[in-house]
Amino acid sequence: MEIRPDIFKGAYRLVTESAKLEAGEDVLIVTDTASIKFAEAIMSASLSITKYVDIIVMPLYGRLHGQNPSKAVAEAMKKVDVVFMPTVWSMSHCTARRDASRQGVRCYTIPSADDELFARTMVETPYGDLKETVMTVNQMLTEAKEAEVTTKAGTELWFNLESRYNIDLEHGWLHKGQEEYNDNFAAPPCVEANIAPIEGTTQGKIVVDAAHSAVGAVNDPIYLTVEDGRIVSVEGGKEAAALQMRLDDVADDDIYQVAELGIGLNPKARLRGQFIEDESIFGTAHVGHGNNESTMGGTITCNGHFDNIFWYPTIKLDGKTIFEEGRIVSKDLPQLSGYYVK
Repeated sequence: MEIRPDIFKGAYRLVTESAKLEAGEDVLIVTDTASIKFAEAIMSASLSITKYVDIIVMPLYGRLHGQNPSKAVAEAMKKVDVVFMPTVWSMSHCTARRDASRQGVRCYTIPSADDELFARTMVETPYGDLKETVMTVNQMLTEAKEAEVTTKAGTELWFNLESRYNIDLEHGWLHKGQEEYNDNFAAPPCVEANIAPIEGTTQGKIVVDAAHSAVGAVNDPIYLTVEDGRIVSVEGGKEAAALQMRLDDVADDDIYQVAELGIGLNPKARLRGQFIEDESIFGTAHVGHGNNESTMGGTITCNGHFDNIFWYPTIKLDGKTIFEEGRIVSKDLPQLSGYYVK
């Protein structure tokens, strides 16, 4: 196999910094037919540390983010120390990933894998510098009873967060034996804070003007109405029509349930129509719908998870503004350098 040096550089940072892979650990790489070159780069980087590395290649077919692999793949994932998942469709929210993590397997999902994700974003993202900000925002979300999110484009949302706590530390690192990583899940180079609101309570409107994980970058905004924690209407142009088709494909009414409030915190992320990078842009927020039991401690077990990503949110927790038009304004939060301007 021939591996591009720039792609290998991202894979090596994933293996050595994000995962801190150790000699003697068993590694499984689960990939698909469209992502094999990234799996080979991760394999090469892993073999520089441990000799126990295997790859499973799944066919690329009409899957959706958060849907499960075959039973054979799911079982294999539970029998190693580390699983890397460079795939087109995200395995972050599937029960196979959740079950492997609960078995003590360190799981790293890399959905929407492409050349730039490995060659630039994976290399440039300053995980260590972002960790304190991510953990502080997560703690604020955990302590808050309610959240309000608005944008100039028309997003107006209210979330009930009472009694919910964040269990998903998305700052790109997942290291062996450290208590803060007990959830055993990371999705580098995604850097975000998130929480699962109380199901059945979210109210308002979402204007998706950046990207949607099911359809990519958005040119014509998608307008969603949320009532009692459910998306009850999807309106807009061609992207809205494409989203409705994806929702219909899931064939599970719970895909309409609001599952997540997420805040992008990666100043090196760029809007490219690759959702794992899009949703982590510093200057965006997103509202997930579908499964949240597998990653965020919610109760929705739907076989799918989608994210609505929008620009420059103003976010209030218990009436106190912590972000204004995408920028950090709370004095309790570490500042981030870099800010995405369209």
